[in-house]
Amino acid sequence: MRLLLIIILLGALGAGGFMTKPNMETLRTHAEQVLADKQKSDDKIGDLIGNVLGGINHSDQFEDMVVASKFTRRSSGNVLIECWGAYSQFFCTTPPAEKK
Repeated sequence: MRLLLIIILLGALGAGGFMTKPNMETLRTHAEQVLADKQKSDDKIGDLIGNVLGGINHSDQFEDMVVASKFTRRSSGNVLIECWGAYSQFFCTTPPAEKK
């Protein structure tokens, strides 16, 4: 009886994750918002130039899994941001800044 209850609960969790996973556009929008917040500065003209030139050479990759989805943005082969989405929630990470 307990095993049946556990199977039913796991099935409900899996179905809920499948029905509420974010799509590509939602993850892309959230990733762009996180990147904009990280790169925000007081230099408006510099931000504008960086946004225009930075968007030229980037590639997006979207992976759709059963109960989650993953969005990765790369620029010149380097990962700019990686976002995971499940149950309508997001978790985004950016690589640490390189020390010079």
